[in-house]
Amino acid sequence: CQSEAPDAAPVKPDAAPPASKPKPQAEELAAIRHSPQRKRAIALGRPSDAAGECDVVADPRFDIDKTIFGTLTSPVKRWVQSAKLNHVETWHAEPLAGIESAFAAVSVPRSVSDDAPLFRFMAEECDFSLEHADGSFMDHLHFCADYSALHFSDHSPRVLLLHSILGVGTNCFPMGAEKLPALRSLLDEEEFAQISAFPSVLRLMVGTDFLSRLEAASEEELGALRGLSCRRVLDNAEVHLSSEQLWAHLNYQLIHLIDFLPATAWQVTFSDYFAVFFVRLHALLQRAGKLLAGVAYQPEWAKPLLPNSRPSSWAHWVVDRLPVRVNLSLAGKAIRGYSAEIGHSLDYALLW
Repeated sequence: CQSEAPDAAPVKPDAAPPASKPKPQAEELAAIRHSPQRKRAIALGRPSDAAGECDVVADPRFDIDKTIFGTLTSPVKRWVQSAKLNHVETWHAEPLAGIESAFAAVSVPRSVSDDAPLFRFMAEECDFSLEHADGSFMDHLHFCADYSALHFSDHSPRVLLLHSILGVGTNCFPMGAEKLPALRSLLDEEEFAQISAFPSVLRLMVGTDFLSRLEAASEEELGALRGLSCRRVLDNAEVHLSSEQLWAHLNYQLIHLIDFLPATAWQVTFSDYFAVFFVRLHALLQRAGKLLAGVAYQPEWAKPLLPNSRPSSWAHWVVDRLPVRVNLSLAGKAIRGYSAEIGHSLDYALLW
């Protein structure tokens, strides 16, 4: 949500966002269609820079109104966000064959059967019909859950399957607050705690000094951390995470960020705020000895801008070269604005 000031039409948490297309059925929500980039991340346990392995162009069918950013009303901000999202990759035959082979060699545990009550709840009581940066919103949720199932196997992958059910950063709400008891009945206590906190902690990372305070803490201080108190995005209720829950939660957030990293040319594109937070969070978890999920990352993996590795439009050229400080400032202001629109408090307390 790259916008300098909030300009989205307010969406009340007690109502789902307007559907851009008919609501999918349970079997549609359960269907898994991973892109090559996602298959590679799941197979390797890390993100990768695909420059030189695929041709990237703007998608003439792209429509921002079908995405979670459809609430933006400013023409300039819609233009910026469209440039960030509007790309499609055509993979070269040899690297694509390698990805398919690597993905076929891993076995992703299925934590939710196709006819489970959870999918029926998602289909009948929620709205997941919006699109994501790479396919449908459900494609994003399935990637996060499958990555978690394979590389964070001591923790429930259903957290990432449902991480956005209580709200996304642009004030779209797949379900209303009145359905919280029904959702809670489908989850165990730990899953519900993590899901309740997910949209809030993401907003804290982007819109406050939350991550900076953790980065500034010494190893001894991090070891003495007792937990986090913050406000749930959906209804502003107070939520708590213990120290153990918080460190697990930050691993969930790290996995989630993988799906927002630029696909190619990281030497040019890694000023994007999602990439910046991924690098910072990965470093924090490593330093604290709390990198519990299998998420590898090395700065040396970044490739330069190779021919056909980014769309050739002027909009993409400009957005790729926005300085980090500008990206972080715009993102932070936007998140603070979105929370203000719905009466969500970004106040939080790290408990030492």
